[in-house]
Formats: sequence, structure tokens, C-alpha cells
Amino acid sequence: MLETESLIRDFRSDLRVLEREMGLLMSSEAGCCGVTFAQCHLLLEVERHKRTSVTGLAAALELDKSTLSRTVDAAVRAGLIDRTVDPQNRRQQVVSLTDLGRQTAAQINQSCDASCSRLFDFIPRDKRAQVVEAVALLAQAMRLKRRDPGAACCKDSQEETS
Repeated sequence: MLETESLIRDFRSDLRVLEREMGLLMSSEAGCCGVTFAQCHLLLEVERHKRTSVTGLAAALELDKSTLSRTVDAAVRAGLIDRTVDPQNRRQQVVSLTDLGRQTAAQINQSCDASCSRLFDFIPRDKRAQVVEAVALLAQAMRLKRRDPGAACCKDSQEETS
């Protein structure tokens, strides 16, 4: 096996471990702060933007508007988010956190910060900045690959067997 092939196989193996570990972590923390995983992402994104449109949130979270609307609806019913009509564009809805939403987002941030801090305890101090940079690069590369229509996994194998 060529050195590059070995490097890619090692990378894929580590990605599978990371995927399993992230799945276990997400399932154990899914009920964190009394919200669903989707609501957690929504609250943190609304917190980041303060006041934003549903369309803007859909773009930021890379979700279709109808999927996001269902999550927003549930968050509104739970008293976490306020949804109003934008007075400058009556066709657009604006969302913001309620007091309960801000408290829940603060709890999520506190809990996740503590969890990541504990994770960092297992990473040598002089490597932590590298890990943060590498994760950011990997996340960006994965987003770009997902958007590339020719980058599907096993694409060539499927075409050969068709």
C-alpha cells in the first residue's frame, strides 16, 4: 500500500472512531437542559445572531426552511423563542430568544464548555490550539465536500456495479 493510501486509511479509521464517540456523546447529552438536539442548535444560533429571520437561520444552519420552521414552532411552543413579523418586510418572520431561551442557551453553553474543558484535559496543553485549528479545517473541508456533487462516497463503485 502506498504511503498516501495508508495515511487515508488511518484518517478514515480515526474518523469512524470520532463519529462513534460523537454519537455516544450526543445521545448521552441529547436531553441536556431539557431541549432536543435540534432546539439546542437553534437556540445557540439565535443567541449568536440576537435577532434574525427564519430564512437567515435556515441558511446559517444549512437546513431547508420547512425543517427549520418545525423546530422554531416547537421552540415557540416551549417558550424559548419569540417569533414576530418583520415590520420592514411583512413577508419575513424574525426570531429572538425569550428570557427562558436566554437562560437555556446559557445553561447549554455552560454545560458544553465544561464538557469541552474536560475533553481538553486529555489533550496535551501545547497541542490544544492545533486540535482546534484542525477541527475547524476538517469541518470546513467536510462542508465543501458535501456541497460538491461529484464527491459522494463510493460513487465510482456504485457506477461500476450499475
